[in-house]
Amino acid sequence: MSLLNDILFWSEAELTAWQRDAVRRLLQKEQLEENDFDELYAMMKDSHGLIDSPKIQPIPLAAEHLPAQIASTDHVILSAIRELKNVNRLPPTELLSFSPDGITIIYGGNASGKSGYSRVLKRACRARDRSESIHPNAFDPAASTRTPEAIFDVVIKKEASSLKWERDEVPPDELSTIAVFDSRCARAYLDSEQEAAYLPYGLDIVENLAQIVMPTLAKRLNGELDTINTDTAAFIDLIGDTAVGRVIASLGPKTDVEIVKTLATLTNSEKDRLAELSKALSESDPQAKAKALRLSILRINALVSRINSAVALVDDKAEDSLRACDSKACAATKARNIAAEKLRSGESLLPGTGEDAWRVLFEAARRFSTQIAYPDRTFPYVNDDAKCMLCQQPFTKDGAARMLRFEEFVTDDATKYAEKQQAQRESELNKIRKANLTFGMDPALTEEIKILDSSLIERTQAFESMVETKRSLLLAAADTHEWKGAPLLERDPREQLLTLSSKIDAEATDLDKASSETERKALDAEMVELQARTNLALRKTAILDLLKRMQMKEALTQCKGDLKTKAISDKARELASKAVTSALKKALDDEFQEIGVGHIKTKLTERVSQGKMMHKLVLDLPVAKTLDEILSEGEQRAIALGSFLAELHIVQHKGGIVFDDPVSSLDHHWRRNVARRLVKEAKERQVIVFTHDTVFLGDLRDQLEYQSIPYLIGHLEWNDDCPGHVCEGLPWEHKSYKDRIDKHEKAQRELARKWPIYPNEKERARMRHEYDHLRATIERTIQDVVFNGVVQRYRDWIRVDQLEGVVGFTHDEYKEIARLHKVCCGVVDAHDPASGKSASVPDAKQLGEDIESLKSVIEAIKRRRKATEISK
Repeated sequence: MSLLNDILFWSEAELTAWQRDAVRRLLQKEQLEENDFDELYAMMKDSHGLIDSPKIQPIPLAAEHLPAQIASTDHVILSAIRELKNVNRLPPTELLSFSPDGITIIYGGNASGKSGYSRVLKRACRARDRSESIHPNAFDPAASTRTPEAIFDVVIKKEASSLKWERDEVPPDELSTIAVFDSRCARAYLDSEQEAAYLPYGLDIVENLAQIVMPTLAKRLNGELDTINTDTAAFIDLIGDTAVGRVIASLGPKTDVEIVKTLATLTNSEKDRLAELSKALSESDPQAKAKALRLSILRINALVSRINSAVALVDDKAEDSLRACDSKACAATKARNIAAEKLRSGESLLPGTGEDAWRVLFEAARRFSTQIAYPDRTFPYVNDDAKCMLCQQPFTKDGAARMLRFEEFVTDDATKYAEKQQAQRESELNKIRKANLTFGMDPALTEEIKILDSSLIERTQAFESMVETKRSLLLAAADTHEWKGAPLLERDPREQLLTLSSKIDAEATDLDKASSETERKALDAEMVELQARTNLALRKTAILDLLKRMQMKEALTQCKGDLKTKAISDKARELASKAVTSALKKALDDEFQEIGVGHIKTKLTERVSQGKMMHKLVLDLPVAKTLDEILSEGEQRAIALGSFLAELHIVQHKGGIVFDDPVSSLDHHWRRNVARRLVKEAKERQVIVFTHDTVFLGDLRDQLEYQSIPYLIGHLEWNDDCPGHVCEGLPWEHKSYKDRIDKHEKAQRELARKWPIYPNEKERARMRHEYDHLRATIERTIQDVVFNGVVQRYRDWIRVDQLEGVVGFTHDEYKEIARLHKVCCGVVDAHDPASGKSASVPDAKQLGEDIESLKSVIEAIKRRRKATEISK
């Protein structure tokens, strides 16, 4: 409908996603439930960054939720619904057919399956009232995950086709051209001027958005805002001329949380600094204290220097150096020993020749020769007059040659290199052996450091022992030449001692400043800042919680903008002015008159708002506080039905109409009027009526007969433990005498085909059942034939115009009817027969004869009635 499309376009252009979701809910539900308001409130908050859990995604109103716009010449004829799957307990094998012309009536009592079919129609045709859920068979656990679906057979432009519908999919556009009546199609309400204004179909969506949804959410919002405590009085003591004080003084939703966290988090050095400042500023003679501290610094630094010297002799670097020196000496000695072996290999020499002991002897000979025996001669002197330095015998030729070979060996590079490496190794070892590795920790220094930092004493003493141990290990390794790796020097106290020295130096500097009036102020300011941050840290959690509440309140306050109703109310008036016309007024008046509420008049009022002519259609009723005080429930239902038909007339809707129990809450006289109006409407379009009301069913049948409208009647009943079984015609109690006789004859022919000579209990019960129905048919014959339908049950009026057709009753006709009735009474189980009678039941042939007897009586009465009419 055009009004709904206008609402859709407006919502897309001007409303937020969650507001459009609200509009969709208002379209699809008769009344929003608490859960709807919960979800809308959560979506509104989420749109402002206030994420609730779980997060709910809006489903805005869209074209798929509205009836489709299809040309009036393309209206859809509904032929049947079939293959309903997972729809309550309805069997998928059933087919519910509809007459393409006139009216289709589907009768069903309570729990017959009527609601299942009507709910599918409402969903598939996009009826406004889709609040009733469609669920799979609750008695089948495996069906819980299945989706309800159905096939609709339709005719469009004289072409037959089938459309599939699934509950969770967008319904086919073609089906949405079929209008479905429900009580929400239109309504009257009391406006702010206490007039009973009329709302066309769809306009109450906008009205309810402004008058129900927004106020309800605003009430929730204000209630939540009232519960949020943002009072800063608890932190007033933190305000002051500090960074913390300035932040606390300006606490608000825009306060940077990270700044607060940073200010409230003190490092260990900052905590120590606060203690140092407190100590410095509380000192009575800061200069004297500073002087004493600097002496301590000198002693600590001297200790570090001594440790440095000791460690330098045994640390990893010294170890690497000694290892390299030892390795070189060993290698050089090995090379020299190889040369000695070579020296001895030429002739038989004494063992050890060329080795260390021998070299000492040879070097002694060299000194004796060059210094005393032959000072002016080059060693070795082996001329003819020369003698051996050891045996002092003249050199033989071999002895002179041996002496020259010895000199060559001793002066060889390998020998000299070995001597050099051995000397260097010995020098390194002597340096380590003779070094003083003690740290000089006298009692006075020990006590002083203990006072400054007690943990350093044990650490320094342990390290001193470790240094000494390292020396012993290095010397042992040099002796054995096995360098397995000496243990590392762990827990070195020097860094901690230097840190202590720096700390004392900073303390001394602070004491110097504390003795200066100008610099003391800076220290005071620094301490105040640190103290303020310390105080803030104690209440950081509470302040961060406060900021969260402030931010929450700020964001919630921003939500108020979404709940303003003026623009929505203005739009409602604008849409009403467009939808409410004189043509609508006339159509309403005509429909009200037809349905029987013609005493309720309408009037069209006009007023100018912001330069625009605004119209309002009101019901001409007395002023009251509520509609219930001036309109009965039946009158309100009648107004809704009349409004529905009037609006279809205005938009020239030619598609089919579905009515689901349209006379609920209506009295008998209104039901008759509604029946007449619906049958009249069936002359123009396809009309489908679902009803469980037997009186309304009778009224519809009377009007169908009176207006000669084509129709199709069916009813629903249980079959194979499932509801929704589709049967042609009406249940037995609502069939005419003609339909009943036809059914009697069919049953009699079936019984006659297989009636046994000696029927069993089941067969006898079947025959009693047929006679029970035959008795009821006789009573219906008296009502419809003998009395010509002048008086009928469930009808609250008498057909006086039929009275003329009532003819006299002959004695023979009376006797035959009475006989047949008595036969039936004797067969049925209405009374408990005496067991001694052992009464049998008539056979199939007798049943056929009794049926023919009843038909004969009926024909006789009809002939006499016809003859009477001709003679007049």
